[in-house]
Amino acid sequence: MIAWFIPCLAIIVCTVPTDPAQATWQRASRALAFCFYCLAGIAVAWAAESTAQLLFNNVRAAVVDNVKRFPRYTCVQTVTRSMYVLPPAGASCASVIASHEKNVDDRNVLWHDRLRLDVAVGEKSEMFSWAGASQFEAGDITQLVARGASGSGEFGSFLASVFGGDAEGFVYHGLKDTPLGRLATFDFTVPLAKSHYQVSSGAKGYATVAYHGSFYADPDSADLRELDLAADEFPPTDHVCRVNDDIQYKRTQIGQNSFLLPKNSSMDVIYKNSTESVNVTSFSGCREYVGESTIRFDVDENGNVPEEAKRPELRQLPPKTHLKVRIDPPVDSDKAAAGDPIIGVIELPVKLKNDVIVHAGDKLHGRIVRLEQNMGAVPRWTVAILWETIERAGVEQKVTLKPVDDGDRSPSGPLGGGRRGSYSAPALSSITSERPAGGGIFSFAESGNLVLGAKFESEWETK
Repeated sequence: MIAWFIPCLAIIVCTVPTDPAQATWQRASRALAFCFYCLAGIAVAWAAESTAQLLFNNVRAAVVDNVKRFPRYTCVQTVTRSMYVLPPAGASCASVIASHEKNVDDRNVLWHDRLRLDVAVGEKSEMFSWAGASQFEAGDITQLVARGASGSGEFGSFLASVFGGDAEGFVYHGLKDTPLGRLATFDFTVPLAKSHYQVSSGAKGYATVAYHGSFYADPDSADLRELDLAADEFPPTDHVCRVNDDIQYKRTQIGQNSFLLPKNSSMDVIYKNSTESVNVTSFSGCREYVGESTIRFDVDENGNVPEEAKRPELRQLPPKTHLKVRIDPPVDSDKAAAGDPIIGVIELPVKLKNDVIVHAGDKLHGRIVRLEQNMGAVPRWTVAILWETIERAGVEQKVTLKPVDDGDRSPSGPLGGGRRGSYSAPALSSITSERPAGGGIFSFAESGNLVLGAKFESEWETK
């Protein structure tokens, strides 16, 4: 059952004077009218409560049915993450949150980045990979994105928890005007004993916490439009003060059916050290995820393809094969994200004895695995690149490369020569120590957007 609050007295007693000496007929009429309006108000309240309960039941049934019917599907998930420094506050979470609410416009950006991932939703879990990867690599987003705050659960976990039996204490607050239109509003709580909401505390692992929130539904269609969650009860030793998750939903066509899927979401985390992490996520390209097979009719009785259809077999490049590479098409930080594919064009041919084993114009295929800008006196971009295959004579084969000249590329840095004011570039070792496995990392002192194109060259060698 839900509760429905009305600004009325719990019990109203109506009396009508009968002694003409004590009251006039007009006073009696006013008393009767007052009783009528009171009883009518109670009837309206009862009707409203019944309507609210019916709407709640319809929303809940629709969400539960939606979760049960979920197909296996995948979506592209683009996450823009920003870390802020808040104005100084006291050491307690209460003081940090109060300072944040009062001075939210005075926060300063510490760093920001963008991620592009594929998320696959199955019956019981979500799996993640970099966008366009050949297979899903992680069952936990933190296995793929180790740095910064990250979250999951927008597709089915939160819906199954709130509408599947974990939430209690539902309260109806009537219709409210929202950016999504005039929607029915309900509050709820999920006690710790029923909660499946987990927050990572770094080295301390995951902690389960209680939470509360609201949901907003279309009063006509009973479609869920938004689900807002807030967790603000953490152990005293935890460095997290508050986590807010706001998720907007819409009907999306997948195959022959429509499903309630997230449209966008935001996660706002406030920490005791007066920092704040804000993740804004959009979802696109949702489609059913099915295994595909290829049937060929141009094979002989032994299963062999015709000679003209066979690709040439290329031997693996020998160790320490040196490659000079430029990026084409360019990478523009205004649009690019970690997870995006990247193409490197090899500039110089490579010979082994008298044979050319790599031609100028051959290509490397890989992806960006880190693209972030740290703000400060001298803003700095950090870009990590991982090459996965080399394309020669139209044939791609796996390749493992290590960088020869990654590190700081700022004009005042050890690789750039020149100076920029009094800025001293960080030590090369402090940058390259953050190399991804099998990749290289580059740093640029840039305050605006960053473009890596024809002028950006890097050198690599095979392992």
